[in-house]
Parts: sequence; C-alpha cells; structure tokens
Amino acid sequence: MLKLIFLGVNGSLQDTDSGNTSLLVTGKEGSLAVDLSCNLAAVVNAGVDAVILTHEHIDHVYGLPSLLHQMWIAGRGKALNIYVPQGLEQLADGLIHLFGLREKKNMFEIRLRTEPVFCVGTMKVTTFPTDHTEMSIGVVIEDGMEGSMGDGMEDTIEDVMKDVRSKLVYTCDTRPLRDIPSFMEGAQVLIHEASGLSKEEEALLRKGHSSGADAGKMARELGVDKLYLCHLPKGEEAKSQILREAKKVFGESFIPEVLGEIAVGGREGRVRTNLQRFVTNTDNDAIVKG
Repeated sequence: MLKLIFLGVNGSLQDTDSGNTSLLVTGKEGSLAVDLSCNLAAVVNAGVDAVILTHEHIDHVYGLPSLLHQMWIAGRGKALNIYVPQGLEQLADGLIHLFGLREKKNMFEIRLRTEPVFCVGTMKVTTFPTDHTEMSIGVVIEDGMEGSMGDGMEDTIEDVMKDVRSKLVYTCDTRPLRDIPSFMEGAQVLIHEASGLSKEEEALLRKGHSSGADAGKMARELGVDKLYLCHLPKGEEAKSQILREAKKVFGESFIPEVLGEIAVGGREGRVRTNLQRFVTNTDNDAIVKG
C-alpha cells in the first residue's frame, strides 16, 4: 500500500504552516520524493531511493542542493536517482554544480535520469505531460500486484481482499487536462492543483493553472475515492473558498494536513474493487458449471 505525505500544499507563496507543494511517497518497498522545497528533513530521514522534479519553476526545484547536502552530512552512502523531464537536466546539474556537491569528500553517487517510466522498489512511476510549461510533467504512482482470480471457486472473499493495487495520480501544475490517459484508470487518489476559483478562470488559464472546480471535475471523471487539493494560494480563507468550490463538484475533496500520513488504497477501496471482481468471476463460474 502506498503511503503519502504532503511536505507542503502551497503554491509559490508560503504560509508559516505550509511551504510549497512537494510530496513523499512510500511503497511496500522504496520511497520517492516528488519535487523539493520544504520539510526536507522528512525526505532525509526516509532515506529516499529517488527524487523526481516535475518542472523548472523555482518552487519545485530550489530544495535540491540542500537535500543533497543534508544527505551527505547525514552519511548517506547509496546512490540517488534524480528523475527529470527531458530539457531539465541542465538546470538540475547546474544546481548541483553551483555548490560543488559532487566534489564533496565521500559524496554518494548522484544520477540524473530522464526515463518517462521507471520503478522505485515495488512502485511503478509513469510520467505524463501537463499543460503548464513545455517540459512540465505529472506522475502516476502504483504499488503492489493485482491478484488474478483462479478458474474455480477456491478463492474466498478474504483471499480477494488481500490483493490490491494502490495507485495515485498527481497532476502537478497544469491547466485542466483535456484527456485522461488510460493508465490513470483505477487510481484511488487524485492530487490536483487548485490555484484559485472558477471565477478567476481567465487569469488561471493564462498562468497555466486550474481552479477548485476543475480539480473536482477531473476527480469525478477519473472515479477516484478521494481528491487532495494542492498548489493552493496563501491564507486560510482563500484555501477554504477553493475547498468549498471543489466539494460542490466532488464531495470527497480535502486539503491535506502537512506532514500527516495518508494511506492510499485502504480497506474500503479493497472491498469495493476486489469484491466486484470476485462476484463477477464467481457468477461466470456458476454459469459455466450450470
């Protein structure tokens, strides 16, 4: 099962209780940081296996040199893979070079990579283009292998409930996506930016962002269990207004607690998805035997 921690939920302007949006995702095996800004101690303490930077804007990348420096001081030995969209390699490498990090004594290996699909432990990460900058990407992260039903009736409901694929979609910064790729299907959680209200649509679109209502519409279309809003403006009232707008479209909308742990694909989702598959297969089996 995936475990998700929001290290911050704000857009470019931070609050005292929330920095810029970034994530820490842990699977059955392996952990991944998505963008680097605030609360880097959580990333260091997790001993993450990889980092992915979604695009070139400062609120998504400025924590990179500090993270590497802190990992080095903490005595990290294993290599770190840093995944970036094609075109971002020079910026990422420049931040590393600016502080002479590769030249530090006993510095661990730093690998810049551009694969659009990769694995971190038991997690599969699939990137997709977003409508924000020329190189911006979002991510689909899934963990665990979906069980296959047997030919007979030997599989019990309890057996089926043990098999689950935990899956989330993170749009990162983007205008509303026109099409939803098939590889997003089956996600239990959508993490979607909500930089303002629908009445501000013209300004949001001009800057490459979405509203709370836009986030709710995608959650409804994708059929997820829960929607978590991020890249939010500064201030509690502004956040509350966006949350109310999203809830009018998709009731299970939330603003996540910074540093709180969220389980993706819990028992409720297991029962619904796998029990439906169990009933379908057992019905078919009964038809064949009848």
